[in-house]
Amino acid sequence: MFTFLSRSRMPVLAASAAGLALLLTGCTQAETSAVADRPAPSAAPPEAGGIFADPSKNTFQSLTKAATAADWAVPVEVIGCNTPGCDGDRTAGVYTPLPAGSAEGKTICALVPHVKDPYWLGIDEALVSEAKRSGASLQVYEAGGYTEISKQIDQLSNCVAGGADAVLIGAVSNEALNNKIDEITAQGIPVIDMINGVTTTSVSGRALFDYCTLGGNLGKHLKEVGEPVKAVWFPGPAGVGSLEQLMSCFKEQTAGSDVELLGVQYGDTGKDAQLDLVENALEAYPQMNYILGSATTVDAATGPLTERGLKDKIKTASYYFTPEVASLLKSGGATCSSAGNDLILAKVALDMAARTLTGEPLVGGGHIGTPANVICGPAAGKKWNNLDQLIRELNLPSEGFQPVFSVN
Repeated sequence: MFTFLSRSRMPVLAASAAGLALLLTGCTQAETSAVADRPAPSAAPPEAGGIFADPSKNTFQSLTKAATAADWAVPVEVIGCNTPGCDGDRTAGVYTPLPAGSAEGKTICALVPHVKDPYWLGIDEALVSEAKRSGASLQVYEAGGYTEISKQIDQLSNCVAGGADAVLIGAVSNEALNNKIDEITAQGIPVIDMINGVTTTSVSGRALFDYCTLGGNLGKHLKEVGEPVKAVWFPGPAGVGSLEQLMSCFKEQTAGSDVELLGVQYGDTGKDAQLDLVENALEAYPQMNYILGSATTVDAATGPLTERGLKDKIKTASYYFTPEVASLLKSGGATCSSAGNDLILAKVALDMAARTLTGEPLVGGGHIGTPANVICGPAAGKKWNNLDQLIRELNLPSEGFQPVFSVN
């Protein structure tokens, strides 16, 4: 059976009675009356499309079939709080979208940080697919990178000026876009928080990538393997809240185990920078036997590990999936990787917008995440090699896919 690993629970700050009521309805105080008057969310069903909320009942084949069907269905976690990175109660369910053609006549604008890597190409592909299925007109803007805050703010303005009925925002900053988003929602245009997370509460829904799930799942996997681990983390730049959460949840899952964190090496996720960090760590931590980090880290580590004859001594794992990681797992150049199964969140975000615009209830609630699992290759050993269980459609773009910026 194909089993998703679940994340742990962390302390939750108490909400006010008014805030709790808003969370239960999936609405926020800054929404317009048209949005606030929508019906309460419907429960995410325990079974739909041939799959189940209970992961033990699903197989790789049933999940793949359901995720790739025209009227798709996927397991999700309905998160009982209204901010990115929060840890409200998780309720497992199955997400199903509105019927095909339900968003005809609606114009939706989607903003993404860039389309320079396979992850955001996969998000673009999912948006395009769902726009075609739903009948919505879609315009996609890419900012060009995470430094382009002013450009993305201008693109938000362009969406409104272009007549968008709703906006999906894959933000380049958690906070810098808040004022513009609040301004847009005050005009009666719903905004859906997609993948990265913004801290304003004026959004009408969230379909978010969960760093805690990915870090926690890696930790849980290493704990279950039961072998002594002396790891060094290479998360990326210092001071990024989501990356700190990634490692915090990793530490929580590995508490009381034979998994020891020797240190953390922060730095740019460019390959040259990661290569320098890996080489420095090999000198600083001679007892290290596991490298944990970005997909670029895993890729960069293959050279020095091979040159120093350490491939069999030091294992590597990425906290997210890319085509390069998939190739390295297959060849034995990498050991494991978290698979977020989260490209579907782009489809969920667009469906949230369609539901908001048509007055249909959200599925489960206003904050949706995806369960994750850990995929390992032959370097992890026969018992843990489950590379054939990777649902590529939920983690990687189609081979040869090129960005599309306009649909219908």
